[in-house]
Amino acid sequence: MEVAVRRVRLGLVALAAGVWACAALAAAPQFSAAGVVNAASYAAGGVAPGGIVTIFGSGLGPARPAGMQLTADHRRVTTTLAETRVLFDGIAAPLIYVSETQVSAVVPLALASPSATRIEVEYRGQPSPAVSVPVAAVSPGIFTLNASGRGQGAVLNCPSYKVNGPGNAARKGSVVSVYATAGGWTSPPAEDGRVAEEALPLDQVGATLGSVPAPVLYAGAAPGLVTGVLQVNILVASQAPLGDAVPLEIIVNGVRSQSGVTLALEAGSTATGIALASPYLPKAQVYSGQLHVHTTQSDGAQDSATVVRAYKDAGYDFISITDHERVTPDPGVAGIAFIPGVEQSPQGNHLNRINVSAPLRGDEQSLIDHTLAEGGFVFLNHPNWPGGYPANPNWTDAELEAVRGYHGIEVWNSLVAPNSNAEGRADYLLSRGRRFFLVATDDCHNVTNSRCKTASTRVFADRAEAGDLMENLKAGNFYASNGAAIVSISVLDRTITVTTDRVSTIEFLAAGGRVVQSSQRVFAAAYTVAGDEIYMRARVTREADKKMAWSNPVYVDPAPGK
Repeated sequence: MEVAVRRVRLGLVALAAGVWACAALAAAPQFSAAGVVNAASYAAGGVAPGGIVTIFGSGLGPARPAGMQLTADHRRVTTTLAETRVLFDGIAAPLIYVSETQVSAVVPLALASPSATRIEVEYRGQPSPAVSVPVAAVSPGIFTLNASGRGQGAVLNCPSYKVNGPGNAARKGSVVSVYATAGGWTSPPAEDGRVAEEALPLDQVGATLGSVPAPVLYAGAAPGLVTGVLQVNILVASQAPLGDAVPLEIIVNGVRSQSGVTLALEAGSTATGIALASPYLPKAQVYSGQLHVHTTQSDGAQDSATVVRAYKDAGYDFISITDHERVTPDPGVAGIAFIPGVEQSPQGNHLNRINVSAPLRGDEQSLIDHTLAEGGFVFLNHPNWPGGYPANPNWTDAELEAVRGYHGIEVWNSLVAPNSNAEGRADYLLSRGRRFFLVATDDCHNVTNSRCKTASTRVFADRAEAGDLMENLKAGNFYASNGAAIVSISVLDRTITVTTDRVSTIEFLAAGGRVVQSSQRVFAAAYTVAGDEIYMRARVTREADKKMAWSNPVYVDPAPGK
């Protein structure tokens, strides 16, 4: 009897297994090429590496939908979700969403073929038939709030980060962040399924509001989101049309996003009674330079070729050797632009003269005047020299105020740590109406010192050659850095917009160094001038390591005729 019961039980188990197998076979995932669409635009016809796709079909996943999960370290999106996988040429894709009739996944970057890919959806170990779809380099689509691919776009107003739409329109001169997908490869390349922790820019990205081109301040990975999501920061230009449903498009490598996506724009405040004097103009590149370094020709530890080669190997694009009271010749190191310079201290207070032919005699003001006449660039050095200001002043406030016409002051000098930051000295002068730029240097005397190859003056220019660099240095088209980057600085009407490449705090400072706006954990921020600031400057502090960058001042002037 017991044996019989056991046989019956085994038979029931076998029958149940057979029924399950039949059910599994009956519910094998099924979809067609027409069911593979861009997750933002819902356009069919192919996929782009790194883009998010949605696949419609049957038996694709669980009856109860499941949302994206992260790996244990919270740095990647999993490739298995609720017993579901999606494979492109056999590569498991990061999964955003799975259900019985719909799955969403990030297309792997390393597809086997540049022209087509074979997709399989696997649920509970049962694969679908492979479906072949075309591959395009880019296929940009903008996400929409109603998830239809049309209507109000997924857009945030900056710096409030509130959702754009009727009743919360963006203003002219402000910045909006547009969220999209399928923009192609970033530089440096993104990693499949990685949660973005830094900026991964895209090249050749444009945008239009209505039919009006809109400046793109940043395009690339969106911080805190899976790298398949593209964030495009757009400046709302004064020529943009107004309304609750202004057509919005992004263009990547000449390919446009879907039509029918909109955002809301309103006029914003009008610049009355003031004008902003900005040194910033758009240029092709930003070049990193060192404007204060010494060799064995004065009190440095290495010869000029060794010093220049060390900075070139560290990624600097140009350098000026500034030995004391001597213009050191170009050592001829390839791959880095050389600009002659000299550090002089006629009355104890040091200043650097860049792009000059010889040292001069005279007091500080005469050296400044001669440098200007020679077409050079001149700045005042280390106002916070240790043992100097404030206990035993070196460049006292009175001495700083007594000289005029210089181009800049070292806001950062790596050598004089912990007194490297001289923002307070700069703000003292700026608040009293003086106008100058902010320079960051190493003042390096030994390239093996850890403080060397850390600070830089980064110039917006078209070419890394001395003439173009000098033209933009003298115009103030640069920023100072001890490690952090500023991607762009733009001024439109009364709004100043700053973008960076990593998650940072971006602060706007007015007269006296007063912080008038602070935006934390952002890639971009915009400030609209009220009119009483005297000057505005931006400070970027990178979240990861607290490295900083400083813009040059933008001066708040009465409008012409006022």
